Amino acid sequence: MAFLSEGSEVVGTCNFNGSVVVSGRVKGEIHATATLTVGRAGRVEARLHAPVVIVEGEVVGSIVATERIELREQARVSGDLETPALIIEENAVFEGQTKRVRASRNGAAGDTRPVDDRVRRGLDLISAT
Repeated sequence: MAFLSEGSEVVGTCNFNGSVVVSGRVKGEIHATATLTVGRAGRVEARLHAPVVIVEGEVVGSIVATERIELREQARVSGDLETPALIIEENAVFEGQTKRVRASRNGAAGDTRPVDDRVRRGLDLISAT
């Protein structure tokens, strides 16, 4: 597991083999082969891509997850989400569009179909089915 600790700043493309926890600032793109977590202190302006993306901090940019996206209670996300499963906890803030994708047999994103045209603050969306 890799860590970008609070106080760290990265600009550009980050590729991680395995899981990563981002508690610093990142601008650009982040790719992980396992779980990508943006911690409570994390501030990310980037395109995120991983099987599982968990957001506890702030993300401005698109998120693509081949398994699921979780927006935890403290999360603030502004951008588009693409995933087979979406979990938004109470008090999380999300503004953007969502697109549901069906995972293929090998775990990669497959067919797409819209989950919702637009989701705004205060919506209690527990999971997309």
